[in-house]
Amino acid sequence: MIKGIFPLLAAALLSFPLAGCEKSSAAAVPPAHEIATAQLPSPPPVVAAAPEAAPAARTILLSAVGDCTLAAEFGIGNTLTTFPREYEDHGSDPAYFFGGVQSILAHDDLTIANLETTLTTAPSPAIPGRPRFRGKPEYTAMLVAGSVELVNFANNHAHDFGQRGYDETARVVRAAGVGLSGNDIVDTRTIRGTEIVSLGFTGGDPVILPAVVKRVRALKTATNLVIVSFHWGAEGSYQPNGVQLDLGHAAVDAGADLVIGTHPHVLQGIETYRGRHILYSLGNFVFGGHGNPADKDSIIYQEAFVEKDGRMGPGEMTIVPVRISGLTTRNDYRPLLLEGDERERVLAKMKKLSDAIPGAR
Repeated sequence: MIKGIFPLLAAALLSFPLAGCEKSSAAAVPPAHEIATAQLPSPPPVVAAAPEAAPAARTILLSAVGDCTLAAEFGIGNTLTTFPREYEDHGSDPAYFFGGVQSILAHDDLTIANLETTLTTAPSPAIPGRPRFRGKPEYTAMLVAGSVELVNFANNHAHDFGQRGYDETARVVRAAGVGLSGNDIVDTRTIRGTEIVSLGFTGGDPVILPAVVKRVRALKTATNLVIVSFHWGAEGSYQPNGVQLDLGHAAVDAGADLVIGTHPHVLQGIETYRGRHILYSLGNFVFGGHGNPADKDSIIYQEAFVEKDGRMGPGEMTIVPVRISGLTTRNDYRPLLLEGDERERVLAKMKKLSDAIPGAR
């Protein structure tokens, strides 16, 4: 500001006409009181700088989906409506199965799915007498195309083809650039400057509760997010049992920021416990394990974790209603976003299931 005044002052003095200057230079200079006062322009007002806007709080948008069985039941073969046949009929396009929901999953920061199959070349199942699932190792491309960044592998089908099938599945999933968690495997990644730790447990047996508490406590810090997946509950049941409630609460008490449940193959409610969400069952998703499930309802669960006082915490929860098939008459294994009355029906269903959880709040 000071530099700007001097040129103005000089200009004013040069242009100011002293009395008698237009006459002889010999004329006497009149007294100072007869000299008109020069009107110097006022300096521009000082405008205070606008305060800098506070930086926007960091957010991390996480999506979670249910059981993804990228295979058909072992021994059925490549029959008309199986998952492998559907894949071939659509040009072996890895983007096909997640294509109806990719617009949602591609715009989050992290998508977690339950991988309920092996992806292996192991020839023979290790566990007889029940459905076993084996997809091709190259099916990992489906996860990548669907924008699934992390899978939980703690479930009752992870060892369908023994340790060889388990190890090969873990290897090919990681080789495709998809993270893996569950059992003894912990996934740790950093998103927007925040560490996110994911771990998973198989079964809804209360005997695992001390191990759950110990591991969550060991991994939880003041600044990270801990996501715990459980494969638990009774198949076909729409309500969590007591063991699910106990394990979910214990995980949150130990520091879990989100609990994700799978295995019942149908939706169960969502509980808010101590400010954290427990998803008791997300149902099926890309589910090659059944050619025509009676209940095809599912959801994409989303939560925006938000920074507050330098720490990330739970934020807004969003439920995106889905049908696991584009067809109502059978399973085409391609989840479809629901709209209109069907969307509202599934939202109402989730509210009813959530309200029915014992002690729901």
